Amino acid sequence: MNFKNFGFLMASILLITTALLSILASLFWIDLNFFVGPYFLIHWFGIIATAFIAVFNPIYYFLKRLKVKKKETLLRIHVFGNVLAFLLISLHFAQNVGRLALAPERLGVGFILFLILLVVLATGMIEKYHSKGKLARYSMFLHKYSIVILFLIAIIHVLTGFNILVFL
Repeated sequence: MNFKNFGFLMASILLITTALLSILASLFWIDLNFFVGPYFLIHWFGIIATAFIAVFNPIYYFLKRLKVKKKETLLRIHVFGNVLAFLLISLHFAQNVGRLALAPERLGVGFILFLILLVVLATGMIEKYHSKGKLARYSMFLHKYSIVILFLIAIIHVLTGFNILVFL
């Protein structure tokens, strides 16, 4: 089995695990709403995953254009780091959907952010594991520019989450 197939298999296993854990979290069979320091554990998951995405992805963007010897290693970290970040964000989202079911106005920005993250993840998986197909060529544009939208909405989500930005 070559690495591309192995990488796809591992990413698929992580995504299936993400789906199962998210279902369990949304049903509160896994309760992650307990405090670790000043925030719920589930919020720490979101903060850690967002920090990884916000810090590593711009670094990856610039390093992949340089003559770096370990480009394949950098790409593996990019792919699996973002899939793991997606797992943490999915748990954050799933747990908060149930907790904030009676406050849909608090879920709006997070829901949009999650949908855009799904687009980024799906188009990234297509680019990485379907690189020779026409679909990858067409998804490249969507992947590249949905990341910009992801960053903008993530900033709004964080500012509203910390009550710095309040929508009336």
